Amino acid sequence: MVNALDIGMKEFEYQLSINPNLNQDNFSLWKSKGAPILFGDNEYANDALEKAKNGNFSHIRGSAGNLRGLSRDVDNIGGFGEWWHEIDNKYWDTFYSTYMKTKKIGSNIDYTISGYWDNDEILDEEITGPMDKNELLNYLKPGESLDDLS
Repeated sequence: MVNALDIGMKEFEYQLSINPNLNQDNFSLWKSKGAPILFGDNEYANDALEKAKNGNFSHIRGSAGNLRGLSRDVDNIGGFGEWWHEIDNKYWDTFYSTYMKTKKIGSNIDYTISGYWDNDEILDEEITGPMDKNELLNYLKPGESLDDLS
């Protein structure tokens, strides 16, 4: 997500140098406030992940909460801004799709750490992503079939 943001912002700055009449709505806030917040969240997430891999789980909940709450960060800087529409849509598409995935991953980590999932619950594909049916068979109780699931 932060790579896509960085590339999109650089492209906007390049296009702005060619045409200073572009709609700069919210760009200065993204540069001064939004990007530093998201880059900081990224650094914190990577650090928390490394600590978790080494057995220290104290930071992962805070990091997941940060990622889950990305929309609050965006709201605090006045939304995404019209400047994205001044550059090729591929920049926005890449940023927004990874932004949404990042929020979902943060939510899933937060929900998992918080114990929101029941031990025997089969998770919703909207949350987990596509499930391999053969892998799913490993989680069925004796006598259950995929047809029994709703």
